[in-house]
Amino acid sequence: MRDGPSITGRDVVTLDTFSAEEIRAVIERARAHKTVGHGSPLRGRSLAMVFFDPSLRTRASFAIAFSSLGGTVIDMVAGRDLWALEMQEGAVMDDLADEHVQDAARVLSEYADIIAIRALGKEGDWARDRRDRVIVSFQKHATVPIFNMESVLDHPCQAWGDALTLEEELGDLPGRKLTLAWAYHPKARPLAVPHGISMMACKLGMDLTISHPDGFPLDARVQQSLEHTAATSGGSLRSVSSLEEAVDGADVVYAASWGSIDRHGSPEKERSMREQHRERRITAALMASTNGARFMHAMPIRRNVEVDDAVVDAPGSLVVRQAGNRLHIQRALFQEVLGV
Repeated sequence: MRDGPSITGRDVVTLDTFSAEEIRAVIERARAHKTVGHGSPLRGRSLAMVFFDPSLRTRASFAIAFSSLGGTVIDMVAGRDLWALEMQEGAVMDDLADEHVQDAARVLSEYADIIAIRALGKEGDWARDRRDRVIVSFQKHATVPIFNMESVLDHPCQAWGDALTLEEELGDLPGRKLTLAWAYHPKARPLAVPHGISMMACKLGMDLTISHPDGFPLDARVQQSLEHTAATSGGSLRSVSSLEEAVDGADVVYAASWGSIDRHGSPEKERSMREQHRERRITAALMASTNGARFMHAMPIRRNVEVDDAVVDAPGSLVVRQAGNRLHIQRALFQEVLGV
């Protein structure tokens, strides 16, 4: 084990619950893994992954990270491998659900040292979806640490991996300028990645600019938390609508797409609003107007819709390294949370 701040036994659900020192300590351990290796400290330990939504990078990186440390991984898909779960407390279970989440969480806690959940919410009402009921229910009833593999509100392991990538590329992050740029996508994408990358930037003292069209703000309570975090970390936070203004002087342009919260339960109205911004994408000309900014994206990427091929494949694109660093940051997180 390493000296320094300990996160042993903690849930990894949002970066908002971790200090900058704790975030950097995990990054330090991940960087060490990349140079000196990691051994098999999780031999005899187990990870249970439960997916309510599809995944590529998260599923692969979680499973390979844990197993490469010597552990055992079980991968389950809700609706295929599990009984239908009831989330309502005190429910009279005379409908479709066969098992209550409290029973599933307690039983999985008997088998696994960590339970990891991916659940993006499907209730169609933002006030309900933002409660992250699946993650919160597992947190309440499990007796082992819970990892968030992306929920409605956050994607902490993506953001932690992005922080590792940024430190490798830029060095110290305080005062560095990161632009989170809304780009058009044909679907209403979740807010987890923009929330997570914004919190990471604010926690680590970066100067964050968020650029989005009218009608596509971040969650209001997340925004308040970002403002408080930026003020206390020595960083800064501003919002502008113009992409050209947003990327001026940026060290990093991070493209992301997300849906309109105000029209969260009205898909046709949301789509109509989003379609007004089809031309809003990251182009080579836009990147050329920056001060040599690096390009980031959490993937999957809609090439030549969100961002041009010339940007994704340019020397300053960090997207593949971002994905690769998920493996290293998750190895470090597993060890830190399990105290090995």
